[in-house]
Amino acid sequence: MTQIFKSNLRNHKVLTPDGFKPFAGVSLMGVKPILRLEFEHARWIECTFNHKLYINDTDCKLAKDFEIGDSIVTSNGDIKLISKIDLKKEEAVYDLIEVVDGHRYYANSLLSSNCEFLVFDETLISSIKLSDLIGKEPIMKMGQCRWYKKINPKHTYLVALDPSLGTGGDPAGIQILELPTFEQVGEWHHNLTTIQGQVRILRDICKFISDECTAKGATLSLYYSVENNSVGEAALVAMDELGEQSVPGLFLSEPIKKGHVRRYRKGFHTTHSSKISICAKLKHLIETNRMKINSKPLISELKAFVAKGLSFEAKVGQHDDLVSSVLLALRMAMVLQEWDPAIYDKMREEAEDEWIMPLPIYINTF
Repeated sequence: MTQIFKSNLRNHKVLTPDGFKPFAGVSLMGVKPILRLEFEHARWIECTFNHKLYINDTDCKLAKDFEIGDSIVTSNGDIKLISKIDLKKEEAVYDLIEVVDGHRYYANSLLSSNCEFLVFDETLISSIKLSDLIGKEPIMKMGQCRWYKKINPKHTYLVALDPSLGTGGDPAGIQILELPTFEQVGEWHHNLTTIQGQVRILRDICKFISDECTAKGATLSLYYSVENNSVGEAALVAMDELGEQSVPGLFLSEPIKKGHVRRYRKGFHTTHSSKISICAKLKHLIETNRMKINSKPLISELKAFVAKGLSFEAKVGQHDDLVSSVLLALRMAMVLQEWDPAIYDKMREEAEDEWIMPLPIYINTF
């Protein structure tokens, strides 16, 4: 677990592009492999593979992406060329948190980026893991829908809608998940689209996936669903009006539990127990590198998805609709795992790399 060493803001400051600024403390980020970057004029820095260093006043790169000959901005404003890159042994690493007026500071006179999220709250995902999540830019945009990976017709796709009223308050979110890789391939996010519009966008996403599979002569393996709590009832009505048959794929719903007396509705109903259970599953998949998150907005929401009472939700003033739609997609995957061994193997708790071969038994025959 990340340890925080609080500092006195009046006594501790760090040099930034805007002068010396206070910071809240130092975070122990765990034990990680270290890179040593050496520069001309005997200047150097040792940091983690994912530490960010600035190549100009606004753009930065991960340490692991630098090559000999690349340059980094210094506190003198000049640029130093990298002359040597070495891999060092694993060491305990630290980072500054809450640098006032920004996330940039100089380390060994080289412009770096510190932790960009608070770790005083209990986040669902380990803060150390969150610091390693980077995300990437979409390879394609269709309206408000961002795509991070091309459709592979050999895989199964889940499209999950967490609806909203579309009146400018909480946004609605759609996540597109690829199975059995558990990679996020796309998402949609908007707060002014009506429920009818949200359902049409879900249909359009499903049609796009279907067309990509058809173009490659593959059989479509696609499932979609909606959360049916409160506003979700209106989404089900909108789906009936649109015509479920117009949406490629299969509308997936949670199985009816034995002895359950609640009126059956399509989709998935979220209760306290079901939310806690699927939150634990999301935590497991991300922290064991079984699920790949590509979206920067989703990573941002995960950094603000914190414990509240006996559950998890967004911090005050933040949103968690992208997280909620991911949780819905995972609930869909849990239903599918009952008849798909590949999905089951990815969802189960025991990781193969955690299995330890028993010690051999030697028998002395003398």
